[in-house]
Amino acid sequence: MGSALPASGSSPVVVDIRAFAFEPAEVTIRAGETVRWINHDFAPHTATDVEVNWDTEELEKGGQAVIRFDTPGTYPYFCAYHPHMKGVVTVTT
Repeated sequence: MGSALPASGSSPVVVDIRAFAFEPAEVTIRAGETVRWINHDFAPHTATDVEVNWDTEELEKGGQAVIRFDTPGTYPYFCAYHPHMKGVVTVTT
């Protein structure tokens, strides 16, 4: 499950949002690490867990959000405004 608190001492993995896509679409991190989403599009986007356990909320152009993942698992997500935009965060131990 995700948390809005960044992990201390670790650099987040960055997912860029460009041209209505998550780049990279799939990332793998270890439990306790973070992912940072950065929106480079003019349109607003979100990164929203399919099961809605976590959400970046709306990211305007230049907006960023960091979520820490503490529990190993696979977390598919999408943009709430553009559901064709999909990605996956895989968390290992």
